[in-house]
Amino acid sequence: MAGSSLGYKVQLGLFTSLGNAQKLIETLKANGIEAHTETKVHVGPFRTRAEAEETMSKLRQLGYSPLLAPLTQ
Repeated sequence: MAGSSLGYKVQLGLFTSLGNAQKLIETLKANGIEAHTETKVHVGPFRTRAEAEETMSKLRQLGYSPLLAPLTQ
């Protein structure tokens, strides 16, 4: 069916420390919840949207498809 989802993921945490991510995975698995990590690459932070969009333009010229993600506190 057109537009149907292939499934869903639930993001539980975003870590700068691989060790902290692995500890959470161990805890989840010990409780019967299968989990894994993914590696992400971020560019920035940027103070303004214009700065971010300028870099995104450069990334597109290099053949990448960047996504703008606002910072949250």
